[in-house]
Amino acid sequence: MTWRSKLSYILLGASIPIALVGITVGVFYHSLKVRPPAPPPDVPASLPWGAVDLETFHTDDASGLQETIAASFKSEQASDFDSNRDGVKEYDLLALSGGGSYGAFGAGVLCGWSERGTRPDFKVVTGVSTGSLQATPAFLGKDYDALMRRLYTEIESADIYEKRSLIDGLISDGTMDTAPLRRLLDKAIDDKVLAAVAAKHLSGHRLFVGTTNMDASDFVMWDMGAIAASKRPDARQRYIDVLVASCSVPVLFPPVYFDVNVGGKRYFEMHADGGAEAQVFFRGFMLDLEDALNDAGINLARVKARLFIIRNGKADDRHMYAAVEPRTVSIASATIEKLFKISSTASLYRIYVLASRYHIAFNLRCIPANYPLTFDSLDFNSAGMQKLFDVGYKMAKDGDDWLKAPPGLDPDELFRKSATKTGTMADD
Repeated sequence: MTWRSKLSYILLGASIPIALVGITVGVFYHSLKVRPPAPPPDVPASLPWGAVDLETFHTDDASGLQETIAASFKSEQASDFDSNRDGVKEYDLLALSGGGSYGAFGAGVLCGWSERGTRPDFKVVTGVSTGSLQATPAFLGKDYDALMRRLYTEIESADIYEKRSLIDGLISDGTMDTAPLRRLLDKAIDDKVLAAVAAKHLSGHRLFVGTTNMDASDFVMWDMGAIAASKRPDARQRYIDVLVASCSVPVLFPPVYFDVNVGGKRYFEMHADGGAEAQVFFRGFMLDLEDALNDAGINLARVKARLFIIRNGKADDRHMYAAVEPRTVSIASATIEKLFKISSTASLYRIYVLASRYHIAFNLRCIPANYPLTFDSLDFNSAGMQKLFDVGYKMAKDGDDWLKAPPGLDPDELFRKSATKTGTMADD
């Protein structure tokens, strides 16, 4: 055995106890960092303030979502959402999907749409994961396109997260620290922006963001306009907490805790990325729409609605090789990405079915199938994001081409108006 081989064995032998000591210290340190008190098991989940009840076990009782939508209709002026002054309400709805740094595409679509001059004033906007970050400027309109552009073309990964050490990442609540994202949002969502969201909410518009309640394994919808308009001293903090939670990819990013009252005691729910349940959502609005219109005294036959979905990913998820490194984080990331793709496909199909049922025009935009994505969705590469932003911008500025059904459907699965004319709302 050469002296170099002997030295290598000596160094290896010395490093093992050092590593074991480091791991032991790390485990002991994190054992002191216990989570806040979790809700007791086998007890019905409660809602944190700002979240809305999506359903009720008593069919005669209105859900919280139905109530806030009905209130939005009652807040409208007679001429609102009636551009032709013909007495027919025309509602435009927007759903923004997850997709990480690929959200640059959706940001470009919205800004290019503004430049074209045909971007609607949306009645309802929903967002999940990266879509939740787009949702606020999208909800507020083209005057906030500069904020949208800044969030998706002038940042790097370091503005979103910091990588934790190997040991810290393995034994803590995430491999990354999202403190940079909090700082970014603290600057972006200032008191002026919060006041603008509140004003829009009070004028009859609605903004919803989705998270996943990890303790109850359930999707949670947050009424962001109601939070902004609450006048509570912690309203801005709650608003930012919800956005961070919606973006917190499980395993990779730490969850966010929200306090709830259960049996007169205070507990804390663990919330993470809403994309774990639905990569894009609008089902709640459509399921409660009919009842909400009735509550508001609006004739269903005098309503038209268009739904626009921006998927921050490709329409054609054909199986292509993308080598995965043989490391825990890489394999976990690939697994999570695959699960989110499945969630996205299922969400789109469900929305399409409901939109067809209620005669809501379905419109979908995705990253072109032939566009070469050269960076990962968790890589916030400003150069790559700028190019992707430009693709979305040009697509929206130069044309009105939207997919009328989710990709991959068999022609026999598509709805035909002649066969499904059972709804009550007017067709386009």
